[in-house]
Amino acid sequence: MNKNCLDQIRQDATRDRLRTLYDQLWSETIGKIRAGRIESDPVLEDRVQDQRRGLTVITRPPPAVRQCVTLFLGQLRRIEPTQYYYSPSEFHVTILSLFTATVNHEPFFAQTEEYISAVDSALRKVPPIRIEFKGVTASPGTVMIQGFFKTDALNDVRDVLRGQLRARGLADGVDRRYRLESAHMTVARFRAALCGSKRFTAVLELARGRSFGAFTIGSLSLVKNDWYLSRRVTETVKRYRLPRNA
Repeated sequence: MNKNCLDQIRQDATRDRLRTLYDQLWSETIGKIRAGRIESDPVLEDRVQDQRRGLTVITRPPPAVRQCVTLFLGQLRRIEPTQYYYSPSEFHVTILSLFTATVNHEPFFAQTEEYISAVDSALRKVPPIRIEFKGVTASPGTVMIQGFFKTDALNDVRDVLRGQLRARGLADGVDRRYRLESAHMTVARFRAALCGSKRFTAVLELARGRSFGAFTIGSLSLVKNDWYLSRRVTETVKRYRLPRNA
Protein backbone atom coordinates (compact mmCIF):
# COMPACT_ATOMS: atom_id res chain seq x y z
CA MET A 1 0.00 0.00 0.00
CA ASN A 2 1.50 3.33 -1.04
CA LYS A 3 1.84 6.46 1.10
CA ASN A 4 -1.08 8.25 -0.57
CA CYS A 5 -3.42 5.38 0.29
CA LEU A 6 -2.20 5.29 3.88
CA ASP A 7 -2.65 9.04 4.23
CA GLN A 8 -6.20 8.79 2.88
CA ILE A 9 -7.03 6.00 5.33
CA ARG A 10 -5.73 8.09 8.23
CA GLN A 11 -7.68 11.14 7.06
CA ASP A 12 -10.88 9.12 6.75
CA ALA A 13 -10.35 7.66 10.23
CA THR A 14 -9.81 11.12 11.73
CA ARG A 15 -12.94 12.51 10.12
CA ASP A 16 -14.97 9.44 11.13
CA ARG A 17 -13.84 9.84 14.73
CA LEU A 18 -15.02 13.45 14.79
CA ARG A 19 -18.25 12.56 13.03
CA THR A 20 -18.96 9.88 15.65
CA LEU A 21 -18.34 12.37 18.46
CA TYR A 22 -20.64 15.01 16.98
CA ASP A 23 -23.33 12.46 16.06
CA GLN A 24 -23.35 11.10 19.60
CA LEU A 25 -23.85 14.58 21.02
CA TRP A 26 -26.65 15.20 18.53
CA SER A 27 -28.50 11.94 19.19
CA GLU A 28 -28.31 12.44 22.96
CA THR A 29 -29.55 16.03 22.80
CA ILE A 30 -31.89 16.83 19.92
CA GLY A 31 -34.92 15.11 21.45
CA LYS A 32 -34.44 17.07 24.66
CA ILE A 33 -34.29 20.39 22.80
CA ARG A 34 -37.38 19.48 20.77
CA ALA A 35 -39.22 18.82 24.03
CA GLY A 36 -37.91 22.07 25.54
CA ARG A 37 -35.76 20.25 28.11
CA ILE A 38 -32.72 22.48 27.81
CA GLU A 39 -30.13 23.35 30.45
CA SER A 40 -30.02 27.11 30.89
CA ASP A 41 -26.77 28.75 31.94
CA PRO A 42 -27.30 30.22 35.43
CA VAL A 43 -24.93 33.15 34.89
CA LEU A 44 -26.57 34.09 31.61
CA GLU A 45 -30.02 33.48 33.06
CA ASP A 46 -29.35 35.93 35.90
CA ARG A 47 -27.74 38.37 33.45
CA VAL A 48 -24.89 39.11 35.84
CA GLN A 49 -21.28 39.75 34.91
CA ASP A 50 -19.22 36.57 34.78
CA GLN A 51 -16.41 36.68 37.34
CA ARG A 52 -14.62 33.56 36.05
CA ARG A 53 -11.34 34.04 34.22
CA GLY A 54 -8.99 31.72 32.38
CA LEU A 55 -6.07 31.53 29.96
CA THR A 56 -6.80 29.97 26.60
CA VAL A 57 -5.09 29.37 23.27
CA ILE A 58 -7.59 29.99 20.47
CA THR A 59 -7.89 30.61 16.77
CA ARG A 60 -10.56 32.67 15.05
CA PRO A 61 -12.27 31.94 11.72
CA PRO A 62 -11.99 34.32 8.74
CA PRO A 63 -14.73 36.74 7.62
CA ALA A 64 -16.32 34.32 5.13
CA VAL A 65 -16.91 31.71 7.84
CA ARG A 66 -18.14 34.33 10.29
CA GLN A 67 -20.66 35.57 7.73
CA CYS A 68 -22.09 32.08 7.16
CA VAL A 69 -22.41 31.43 10.88
CA THR A 70 -24.01 34.85 11.46
CA LEU A 71 -26.69 34.11 8.86
CA PHE A 72 -27.47 30.82 10.58
CA LEU A 73 -27.68 32.46 14.01
CA GLY A 74 -30.06 35.02 12.54
CA GLN A 75 -32.46 32.18 11.76
CA LEU A 76 -32.26 30.93 15.34
CA ARG A 77 -32.56 34.41 16.80
CA ARG A 78 -35.82 35.06 14.94
CA ILE A 79 -37.36 32.06 16.71
CA GLU A 80 -35.67 32.44 20.12
CA PRO A 81 -34.50 36.06 20.52
CA THR A 82 -33.84 35.80 24.27
CA GLN A 83 -31.11 33.16 24.05
CA TYR A 84 -27.39 34.02 24.13
CA TYR A 85 -25.77 34.26 20.68
CA TYR A 86 -22.08 34.88 20.12
CA SER A 87 -21.18 37.92 18.05
CA PRO A 88 -19.00 37.42 14.94
CA SER A 89 -15.95 38.90 16.69
CA GLU A 90 -16.35 36.30 19.45
CA PHE A 91 -16.40 33.20 17.22
CA HIS A 92 -13.42 30.97 18.01
CA VAL A 93 -12.05 27.46 18.14
CA THR A 94 -10.41 26.55 21.43
CA ILE A 95 -7.01 24.97 20.92
CA LEU A 96 -6.49 24.43 24.66
CA SER A 97 -7.63 26.01 27.91
CA LEU A 98 -4.41 26.32 29.90
CA PHE A 99 -6.64 26.48 32.94
CA THR A 100 -10.42 26.37 32.93
CA ALA A 101 -12.03 29.72 33.71
CA THR A 102 -12.59 30.02 37.45
CA VAL A 103 -13.40 32.67 40.03
CA ASN A 104 -10.22 31.60 41.86
CA HIS A 105 -7.93 32.73 39.06
CA GLU A 106 -5.34 34.78 40.95
CA PRO A 107 -2.90 31.92 41.67
CA PHE A 108 -2.96 30.99 37.97
CA PHE A 109 -2.45 34.53 36.69
CA ALA A 110 0.46 34.92 39.11
CA GLN A 111 2.24 32.43 36.83
CA THR A 112 1.37 34.15 33.56
CA GLU A 113 5.00 34.43 32.45
CA GLU A 114 5.48 30.69 32.94
CA TYR A 115 2.34 30.02 30.89
CA ILE A 116 3.65 32.28 28.11
CA SER A 117 6.97 30.41 28.15
CA ALA A 118 5.14 27.09 27.82
CA VAL A 119 3.09 28.33 24.86
CA ASP A 120 6.18 29.89 23.21
CA SER A 121 7.97 26.54 23.37
CA ALA A 122 4.97 24.53 22.18
CA LEU A 123 4.25 26.74 19.16
CA ARG A 124 7.78 26.99 17.78
CA LYS A 125 6.84 24.69 14.94
CA VAL A 126 3.21 24.16 13.99
CA PRO A 127 2.29 22.37 10.75
CA PRO A 128 -0.50 23.69 8.53
CA ILE A 129 -3.89 22.90 10.08
CA ARG A 130 -7.03 23.20 7.98
CA ILE A 131 -10.49 23.16 9.54
CA GLU A 132 -13.74 22.65 7.65
CA PHE A 133 -16.95 23.75 9.33
CA LYS A 134 -19.89 21.62 8.26
CA GLY A 135 -23.12 20.93 10.06
CA VAL A 136 -24.27 21.63 13.59
CA THR A 137 -24.55 19.65 16.77
CA ALA A 138 -25.77 20.51 20.24
CA SER A 139 -25.60 19.81 23.93
CA PRO A 140 -28.46 20.47 26.36
CA GLY A 141 -26.97 23.92 26.96
CA THR A 142 -25.33 24.92 23.67
CA VAL A 143 -25.45 24.98 19.89
CA MET A 144 -22.17 24.20 18.12
CA ILE A 145 -20.80 24.36 14.59
CA GLN A 146 -19.02 21.11 13.74
CA GLY A 147 -15.34 21.47 12.84
CA PHE A 148 -13.45 18.76 10.97
CA PHE A 149 -9.74 18.27 10.26
CA LYS A 150 -8.03 15.66 8.10
CA THR A 151 -4.88 15.01 10.11
CA ASP A 152 -4.07 14.80 13.81
CA ALA A 153 -1.90 17.93 13.64
CA LEU A 154 -4.30 19.95 15.82
CA ASN A 155 -4.41 17.33 18.57
CA ASP A 156 -0.64 16.92 18.27
CA VAL A 157 -0.26 20.65 19.02
CA ARG A 158 -2.57 20.21 22.01
CA ASP A 159 -0.45 17.34 23.29
CA VAL A 160 2.74 19.40 22.93
CA LEU A 161 1.07 22.22 24.88
CA ARG A 162 0.03 19.78 27.61
CA GLY A 163 3.59 18.44 27.76
CA GLN A 164 5.07 21.91 28.12
CA LEU A 165 2.62 22.71 30.91
CA ARG A 166 3.46 19.48 32.73
CA ALA A 167 7.19 20.20 32.44
CA ARG A 168 6.62 23.51 34.25
CA GLY A 169 4.23 22.17 36.89
CA LEU A 170 1.29 24.02 35.32
CA ALA A 171 -0.92 21.10 34.27
CA ASP A 172 -3.36 21.14 37.20
CA GLY A 173 -5.91 23.32 35.42
CA VAL A 174 -5.85 21.49 32.05
CA ASP A 175 -8.69 19.23 30.82
CA ARG A 176 -10.73 19.68 33.99
CA ARG A 177 -14.06 19.39 32.17
CA TYR A 178 -13.07 16.97 29.41
CA ARG A 179 -10.14 16.23 27.13
CA LEU A 180 -10.59 18.47 24.10
CA GLU A 181 -10.16 16.60 20.81
CA SER A 182 -12.55 18.32 18.40
CA ALA A 183 -12.61 21.66 16.55
CA HIS A 184 -16.15 22.82 17.21
CA MET A 185 -17.31 26.41 17.65
CA THR A 186 -19.87 27.11 20.36
CA VAL A 187 -22.12 29.80 18.91
CA ALA A 188 -25.21 29.88 21.13
CA ARG A 189 -26.10 29.12 24.74
CA PHE A 190 -29.45 28.76 26.43
CA ARG A 191 -30.38 31.21 29.16
CA ALA A 192 -34.18 30.92 29.18
CA ALA A 193 -36.91 28.40 28.49
CA LEU A 194 -37.57 27.82 24.80
CA CYS A 195 -40.77 29.37 23.44
CA GLY A 196 -40.59 27.70 20.02
CA SER A 197 -38.65 24.53 20.69
CA LYS A 198 -40.03 22.59 17.71
CA ARG A 199 -39.32 25.39 15.22
CA PHE A 200 -35.89 25.93 16.76
CA THR A 201 -35.14 22.22 16.43
CA ALA A 202 -36.30 22.23 12.81
CA VAL A 203 -33.72 24.91 11.94
CA LEU A 204 -31.00 22.88 13.64
CA GLU A 205 -32.02 19.76 11.72
CA LEU A 206 -31.92 21.60 8.39
CA ALA A 207 -28.38 22.77 9.22
CA ARG A 208 -27.00 19.30 9.95
CA GLY A 209 -25.36 19.15 6.51
CA ARG A 210 -24.88 22.88 5.96
CA SER A 211 -21.43 24.13 4.93
CA PHE A 212 -20.01 27.10 6.84
CA GLY A 213 -16.68 27.25 5.03
CA ALA A 214 -13.09 26.23 5.73
CA PHE A 215 -9.74 27.85 6.49
CA THR A 216 -6.12 27.08 7.21
CA ILE A 217 -5.10 28.44 10.61
CA GLY A 218 -2.89 31.47 10.11
CA SER A 219 -2.47 32.54 13.71
CA LEU A 220 -3.10 31.44 17.27
CA SER A 221 -3.77 33.74 20.21
CA LEU A 222 -3.15 33.34 23.91
CA VAL A 223 -5.97 35.22 25.64
CA LYS A 224 -7.26 36.07 29.09
CA ASN A 225 -10.96 35.36 29.03
CA ASP A 226 -14.20 34.80 30.87
CA TRP A 227 -16.20 31.57 30.43
CA TYR A 228 -17.76 32.79 27.17
CA LEU A 229 -14.74 34.55 25.68
CA SER A 230 -16.95 37.61 25.50
CA ARG A 231 -15.64 40.59 23.56
CA ARG A 232 -15.79 43.04 26.46
CA VAL A 233 -13.56 40.86 28.68
CA THR A 234 -11.23 38.88 26.42
CA GLU A 235 -7.72 40.31 26.25
CA THR A 236 -4.99 39.12 23.90
CA VAL A 237 -1.82 38.30 25.81
CA LYS A 238 0.22 37.20 22.78
CA ARG A 239 -0.42 36.36 19.16
CA TYR A 240 1.45 33.74 17.18
CA ARG A 241 1.69 33.98 13.40
CA LEU A 242 1.92 30.57 11.77
CA PRO A 243 3.60 29.73 8.47
CA ARG A 244 1.22 28.66 5.74
CA ASN A 245 3.62 25.87 4.86
CA ALA A 246 5.72 24.09 7.46
